[in-house]
Amino acid sequence: MPLTAEQSALLAAIEQTLWNDPRIDGLWLSGSLGQGGGDDYSDVDVIARVGDPPASRIGREYAERADEIVPVVLVNLLFGDRVLNVVTRTWERFDILFVEPPELQMYDSARLTQIFNRGASGPPMQVRFAYQPSPETILKIVNEFLRVLGLFPVAVGRGEWLLAQAGMELLRRLTIDLMLEENRLSTADRGGALHLNTLLTTEQRQALEGLPAVTADRDSAFAGNRAVAALFLPRARRLAAEVGAAWPDAFEAATRDQLKLRIGFSLP
Repeated sequence: MPLTAEQSALLAAIEQTLWNDPRIDGLWLSGSLGQGGGDDYSDVDVIARVGDPPASRIGREYAERADEIVPVVLVNLLFGDRVLNVVTRTWERFDILFVEPPELQMYDSARLTQIFNRGASGPPMQVRFAYQPSPETILKIVNEFLRVLGLFPVAVGRGEWLLAQAGMELLRRLTIDLMLEENRLSTADRGGALHLNTLLTTEQRQALEGLPAVTADRDSAFAGNRAVAALFLPRARRLAAEVGAAWPDAFEAATRDQLKLRIGFSLP
């Protein structure tokens, strides 16, 4: 979709500032907008190729002079001072990723829109393969789900119902991660963290939306953990079988035993 007037104005301000810096020899719009997608709420993400390394030095410098682009109220430096994460006074958001020339070869030109390029080359067209979840990825998600679930007796024993709420949110997030693997979505295809509707099926969204909200009390915590386990475990078993991941039987059995023994909690 086309950029909004606000997004276009913000991108133009970034372009003007970086074009006037001879150390920046290329600029590409990335993220969902760079792929021709996004919506009115998408932030503006760009990749700036630094012809005068190191990129981290340039990032630190622009963190000090971000107001030269637009008036800002928040500036974060992330990932080794290479990512400038900014919120403007009108609460628009933009990120500038500073990369050195060889690093640009890791990006796919099909996922970027060129803004300017003073160099001899740009990012290549990468060969894309259909994403297939790996056994290791699925096992990592399953093990973390069982580990977090196995800590539920700690919250119960101590009466830490706020902790139980936080644990339930972790279990919900792991269930979403599992569903994205079900949908064969690579990390690059998932985009930012502020949208899920386009990534999940109707059935998945309804299942997640049907999970009970967990309040800071015992009954709610038990109901929430039981519901999310009932949703996660059979789906995880099916996907593990599909991709050839060895199910952690011993870990699941130990977790079930401890939940039953310590707090009388039986998993579905």
